[in-house]
Amino acid sequence: MDSKRITLIALLASTYAVLSLLPGIPMIGASGSTIELVRMLEIGYGLILGPIYGPLTAFTGALVGNILQGGGLGIFFTPLAGVSAYVAASIGRDNGIRWWIGAGVLTLLVAGWYLFETGRVVWYFPVMHVFGLLLIVLLRGRIGVWIGSKDRRLMGLGVLICSFVSTVAGHMLGNLIFILLLSPEPALFVTILVVSFIERVGLTIGATLFGVSLLITVREIYPELLD
Repeated sequence: MDSKRITLIALLASTYAVLSLLPGIPMIGASGSTIELVRMLEIGYGLILGPIYGPLTAFTGALVGNILQGGGLGIFFTPLAGVSAYVAASIGRDNGIRWWIGAGVLTLLVAGWYLFETGRVVWYFPVMHVFGLLLIVLLRGRIGVWIGSKDRRLMGLGVLICSFVSTVAGHMLGNLIFILLLSPEPALFVTILVVSFIERVGLTIGATLFGVSLLITVREIYPELLD
């Protein structure tokens, strides 16, 4: 890596860690854990840094942020940052030629839901995750092409779709970790279904605004990073 890339990675990881100290949304059923608003950054990291450095930067920032907050149950959810960034990089970089990797990751996560009794009872819970998977399969490489477009409206649409798919991928991983750690009653997921949808929409909008701004900035000052 060149020094400019290293500096950018360090800056973005530090930004994630610092912003993770901001108050999050309390996670229903998991006392002491929150849904961090800083997770809006992960998609942008994946889009500008790619499938290796993007997830690594997001994961490092999330890990340091959790440590600064004293660890706790939240530290077990650190991998969510890396997964969201990885899915974003897979379907949104290189004109989307790796879209099938993002689709594969989300497919495995959805399939993992049904390995648990909770998942088989609340079988309809992954509806938005399946919708995200369908978006990848139907649009495939076009998502990445749109994101790489000079037309900002197309770019915004691509980032919006990429953000939704990536955030629901992280959400499903979080659900699986939640079940493994706490074995909640299936009824809990019935209760939070609508809340989860609202959370994902909110994070998608925030991630889109940040991702578009970051892409525009990087294209102007460091265009070779996106090659």
